Amino acid sequence: MPADSFEMSGRVNVMLIMCDQLSAHVLGCYGGSVPTPHIDRLARSGMVFTDATCPWPVCTPSRASVVTGLYPHTHGICHNMHRVETPGYFGNAMHPSQEGLHPTDVTTEGLLKATGYQTYHYGKWHLTDEPSQVYADMFLEHLQYGDSLARVFAQVRERPRDTWMDWYGWSLPVHVAPAVRDAVACVGSGWDDHKHAELVRKIGRLELPLEQTFDYQVASRTCDRLAGLGPEPFMITCSFLWPHDPNVVPSPYYDFFDPDRLELPDNWDHRAQRFENQWSRRIVRDFGEAATREFLRIYYACVALIDEQVGRVLQALQATGRDKETLVIFTSDHGDMVGGHGMVWKSTDSFYDEVARVPLIMSFPGQIQPGRSAIAANLVDLMPTILDFVANAVPPEAQGHSLVPFLRGEQSGKHAPRYSFSERVQQHPTQAREVTTDTTAAFMVRGEGRKYFVYPDGEEFLFNLVADPGETQNLAADPSQHELLTILRSELHLWMDATDYSGRRSPIG
Repeated sequence: MPADSFEMSGRVNVMLIMCDQLSAHVLGCYGGSVPTPHIDRLARSGMVFTDATCPWPVCTPSRASVVTGLYPHTHGICHNMHRVETPGYFGNAMHPSQEGLHPTDVTTEGLLKATGYQTYHYGKWHLTDEPSQVYADMFLEHLQYGDSLARVFAQVRERPRDTWMDWYGWSLPVHVAPAVRDAVACVGSGWDDHKHAELVRKIGRLELPLEQTFDYQVASRTCDRLAGLGPEPFMITCSFLWPHDPNVVPSPYYDFFDPDRLELPDNWDHRAQRFENQWSRRIVRDFGEAATREFLRIYYACVALIDEQVGRVLQALQATGRDKETLVIFTSDHGDMVGGHGMVWKSTDSFYDEVARVPLIMSFPGQIQPGRSAIAANLVDLMPTILDFVANAVPPEAQGHSLVPFLRGEQSGKHAPRYSFSERVQQHPTQAREVTTDTTAAFMVRGEGRKYFVYPDGEEFLFNLVADPGETQNLAADPSQHELLTILRSELHLWMDATDYSGRRSPIG
């Protein structure tokens, strides 16, 4: 519909662009080495939250917090969902009892739809066993995994087995780089019993046209919807999969980065014993630096691909003529270690910034003052912020804070939350949404240039992020930091009280 063929609604629209496993520090606007001109342009027009964190460095719990405004221990989704249409999980039985979102859950999209908003979701969902009644309650239209790729997968499966990756039921043709093949040969049968071995042994160049990739199609569906909007207010979520695994990417993006020229992170050699045997560390340790460089190459290439898709979506929004009345949010559900502390992926129990800190950019012409903010924002703040902008009542049970006063310059940083929190709560044995008095958890407190995290066995980490942004010096045992340690322990328990945490508390403090 041409931009001048309808009357402006007068109500605020929302465009939420979300990535998966995108670390803030790799983006150009966050000082990273990956050129991201389209995301950077959005950043220049809006507010960049430099210290935003996720409520849990894992997909489903964090995404549930985005739509409900609740911390994971409150909404109770303490596990990742798997798709019911996948016949098996690399040969293992699925968990049909996994409990995700319910139709009765109060969500941002559900509230907006009830007030006349047109709500759409394209891309990764990961909050219910699909299909689900929740979709119908929250969205008018959506795009799921594999909706238009089934024929491609069937054709790929006719090829020799060593030429394609089985990624949760998707069949992806991949050319594996010699460095990875050599590393796999050296490891031999050492990973044969690991359920994710396929995803590590077959990273490389995706041998599909760009137009057949999932994220390109997500952007295309989003652009098509924007072009076909009616006059009603809307909320559209464009949810990309990359740079999450599968760690494959088509040309020309695959060729953008020379793995031999990539710089390893400054904290590459700083490794805590607690995480030494976790999968994120084991990949690097077992497969070596050359294969890790190939991983970084693919990760950066995926970010470059996503940046171009973001550019397509923003251009389509501008073409509607409604960009001046649309709040645009760009973020990710969590990060990736990307070589930090000698690790890749998110498969670590740590709360290092690589996995816990996320990009968060908000742009709204005439409503948001462009700039950078170091307030302690969290993804749990998205629901109250969106609802505040659209003049919709924020549910009283929401645990996040509206960022609108800070975005509009109505309040200074001294009124902002001082700390953000993240958690890793033990999942219920049946994967039900229940946190019992015996449930254990690890927690993170981050703010005012300091970070603290603690585990159920009492091990603590304390970092001065100003002097040590790479989190290489654990100060928890330093006597001179005892007062600060006491303060952060207290802040954690105050937050637990405020959010009605019902599980077992740390033995510290």
